[in-house]
Amino acid sequence: MRTFRRTAVAAALVASTLLLSGCDYKGLNDFTLPGAEGTEDGSYRVQIEMRDVADLVPNNPVRIGDVTVGNIEKIELDGWKALVTVTLDPDVTLPANVTAKVGQVSLLGAKFVELDQPAEPAPQLVAADSRIPLAQSGKYPETEQILASVAALLNGGGLQQLKTITTELDKALDGRTDQYRSLLGQLDTFAGGLDDQKQDIVRAIDGLDRLSARFAEQNSAIEGALDSIPPALRVLNRERDKLTGTLTALGDFGVAADDVVQRTADDLAANVANLEPALRGLADSGRSLTDSLGLLGTIVFPLKGFSETFRGDYVNFWLTLDLTLSTLDRNFLTGTPFAGSLGNFEKVLAGTGGAALQNANPLLAPVQPGPDGQPPAVPVPDVAGDLLPSGGGVAGSQPASRPTDPPAPPSGEPVPPDERPPGDPGPGPVGGLVGGLTGGN
Repeated sequence: MRTFRRTAVAAALVASTLLLSGCDYKGLNDFTLPGAEGTEDGSYRVQIEMRDVADLVPNNPVRIGDVTVGNIEKIELDGWKALVTVTLDPDVTLPANVTAKVGQVSLLGAKFVELDQPAEPAPQLVAADSRIPLAQSGKYPETEQILASVAALLNGGGLQQLKTITTELDKALDGRTDQYRSLLGQLDTFAGGLDDQKQDIVRAIDGLDRLSARFAEQNSAIEGALDSIPPALRVLNRERDKLTGTLTALGDFGVAADDVVQRTADDLAANVANLEPALRGLADSGRSLTDSLGLLGTIVFPLKGFSETFRGDYVNFWLTLDLTLSTLDRNFLTGTPFAGSLGNFEKVLAGTGGAALQNANPLLAPVQPGPDGQPPAVPVPDVAGDLLPSGGGVAGSQPASRPTDPPAPPSGEPVPPDERPPGDPGPGPVGGLVGGLTGGN
């Protein structure tokens, strides 16, 4: 009987072991604790990708801040990363850019998953059965890492030199407190000035950025210019002797020019002084010279009247012609054998052309005395003498006297034009022609 009992107990243990191993039993953490967060109706699952979960185990809490909002359901391996499945309460809403980190309650406390909402949450929300990517997960420093860092600082981090540093710093500041205090004030003023000119500094940096962009755009041209510099330098090196000679000759020329200026300084000053009257007269001319420049290079159409002369498809033209014989004689025959011919012809026309060409009244001019008080040029007829026989007439009457002609000049001597009587064209072809027409000799 006792043997059968032992056999039954052993068989039960073997069956239990086989059953638990077939169900992948890993301990009490495979069972969800009743009443835990994320186990009520309406809860939803979210998967989190992580590089390292340390010693995180199922049934560890999920927190937002210091509030537990869910529970870790399981942890499994997905390729080269860990995949943590958590269950969250129904009233928990998370933005799509939420971050998940593995934290620790205390130095020896349990681990948990902390969900952190960013300052600018995304409008999309984390849906049920969605996955938080690896880029949005991480882990806080663990206790072992903190202790290792402290040990490195205390042992090999140079902490033992801190006393030496403070001692040397105290020696440097000893007796110079006021100077260092003033230095700190100046640094504060300098920092304040930089802060006030922050916008200008930013604009200057932006300008440098634009300049760099321009240089980048002209990179090929700059490379070409840099490539052309070595040949130019080789040419300069080859022509160095000639350049040196040129500079030396230029120096000699400067010395000679200085000697010339020194010797002719007085003459140059005198010439400048002699220019003063001419320059003063030029200045006194005012706008006359500048106004006359409008006629420079133009003969028929001055620049000032150009807009009034050319009006589209027609031209306004003014012309004054002086065709008097005396003007033509003076302008075209002066200095020639025919000088004075046209002037004499004009005088003949003025004297024999009748009263219509005279400026006086043709009815009264013949009986008016001359300018020097002489009798009229046209004699008054003697009515009685013309009607009575010769020798007779009224007693006491005298025959009317006629003005005598001026004496003729001696033959063979020419009479100057200004001494000739009116109507005398003088010698010459025109005078002879007019004399023949008018009956003169």
